Amino acid sequence: MKIRTCALLGWLSVLMFSCNAGAQTDAAEEQLQWFKDAKFGMFIHFQAPRNGEFNPANLDTKEWVRIAKAGGMKYMTLTTSQSSYVPLWNSSFSDRDVTDRTSWTRDIVKELAEACKAEGIRMGCYYPIADPPNPIYNEPDVGGEIRPYVEYLHGMMKELCENYHPCLIWFDASRRFRDPAEKPLLRQQEMVDMLNSYGTLSNSRLGDDDALRYVNYLTMNDNMMPSINLGVPFESAVTMGRSWHYRANDTLKSPQVLIEQLINTAGNGGNYLLNVGPDKDGVIPKEMEDRLKIVGDWLQRNGEAIYGTEPGPYRYEIDWGTITQRKNEDSTSLYLNVANWPSDGKFTLFGVNHPVLKASLLATGEVIKSESKFDASSGQNLMTLELPQEAPDDYVSVIKLEVAGTVSMDPAHMQLNGGKVILDTYNATIHDAKYVPGKPTKAIDMKMFTVPDRRPLLPGEITGPWDYQMYRKAGEGVMPGRAITVSGFQTKGQALSWDFKVFEPGTFNVVIDCRGNRNQNGDDEGKLRAYVAGQSIEGHLNIVGLGKAQLGKIQIEKPGTYTFTLEVVSDFKNALRYGGVTLVPERQET
Repeated sequence: MKIRTCALLGWLSVLMFSCNAGAQTDAAEEQLQWFKDAKFGMFIHFQAPRNGEFNPANLDTKEWVRIAKAGGMKYMTLTTSQSSYVPLWNSSFSDRDVTDRTSWTRDIVKELAEACKAEGIRMGCYYPIADPPNPIYNEPDVGGEIRPYVEYLHGMMKELCENYHPCLIWFDASRRFRDPAEKPLLRQQEMVDMLNSYGTLSNSRLGDDDALRYVNYLTMNDNMMPSINLGVPFESAVTMGRSWHYRANDTLKSPQVLIEQLINTAGNGGNYLLNVGPDKDGVIPKEMEDRLKIVGDWLQRNGEAIYGTEPGPYRYEIDWGTITQRKNEDSTSLYLNVANWPSDGKFTLFGVNHPVLKASLLATGEVIKSESKFDASSGQNLMTLELPQEAPDDYVSVIKLEVAGTVSMDPAHMQLNGGKVILDTYNATIHDAKYVPGKPTKAIDMKMFTVPDRRPLLPGEITGPWDYQMYRKAGEGVMPGRAITVSGFQTKGQALSWDFKVFEPGTFNVVIDCRGNRNQNGDDEGKLRAYVAGQSIEGHLNIVGLGKAQLGKIQIEKPGTYTFTLEVVSDFKNALRYGGVTLVPERQET
């Protein structure tokens, strides 16, 4: 049986790799830069059953590639093995692959690799670390009982690299290795070094390596797209419908949503990996193909604002769209990807510290009148644009600004066009009730981007060794929470604070993004107090549903720099996750 040779072959592969470790490091660096420039990829969830018939009669990987290319996608990641744990290639390491378990004889991974290469598309391989049906897979323990399986895993990855040359391995299902005592069993550094020697990248789900100590890029939680710049290369995997695999009559996202998700991800420095699920015959549904064609047509007009760009100079959330940039020899091209076009044609961008040489609509080249001036009261530059009252694009319109030199913007949170101020909790300064040695003062600096929901450990609750990350530890204070929020903000004396700049003063509603609010009966006595501009307001957070709670109103009388502080004044019984605070001008709806 092929599987019995895995341990010996695994050790041989390690020995062979140790002789040329680092020989192709440049290839991995080049691959990472290409990956960051690519911005848009297709995820394909397709698998063979563990038991039963498998005969995708109309499977044509060339057609998959054609659809991806028409959609503007630069790479494709296939589930080479998934929840059925049946590899889709003819493996010499396993007797459980698709050619062993079914009557199917074709190597699907090989066919896709060849089809991608022919069209200039790169291929990635999804692979789950967990493999429960495998007879040598065991619960990990510090005694190393899983060592034979890890050698098998390393051998399988080496085989993929040598035979199919993937641009990346998309690891998943490493939950059982979350305990710090058991992570070393994965031999992360050895795995990444081996992959990188082939120019193949590795994602952070290899051991939940959010800090990128070993791996090349961050994978967000499923269907999660950060609204801020995380400062690291990342990828957001999002399914077009509600299911990752094919589902008849699935509810699909509209082209508008898909394009907005693409610009939001690119604008914050990441890649958008959009999933499709072929049916049992291997065919991507026509409804999915049609949506991808619309996205591809939009990229034909506006791809300059996406491919090969960097996130814009403003690191925080923007309510009208996102900013991307391209650095030229003597100037910078700024791209304003506007999803919410101002109906009055008035658009103001605050805080750009360099003169604008030219403003135009990217798709048509039409020049837009622009004016930059210095606002003495706030100490910032204001740039105003006179736009057509009707958006030039049906989905997202792009304004191109040619700016002299390298662009910078003030590091404070800024008032946005339309008047809102959005303060995200990941960039808030944390003030814990008690000093926590060695803890960073901002959640973003803790490099924990994909943590699950965390709650206190209940009395008598027994957990497995992989559950340590699910629970808050006593005394750790405010910590990162799921979906780029903070948790543990519920004890009297804790506070979050932000510096921000206002250019158009007025009355603002203070809206708290408090996700996970379980206080449906209004019996939580927890209370928050906000301080800003010499005023304070306080109240309970009893709003459920969308998780938005209005704390009250504040008045800002003149332009300038302010500090907003949110403090817990009485303990909360119910655990909440806080996404941020938005100051909404009174004339707008919250």
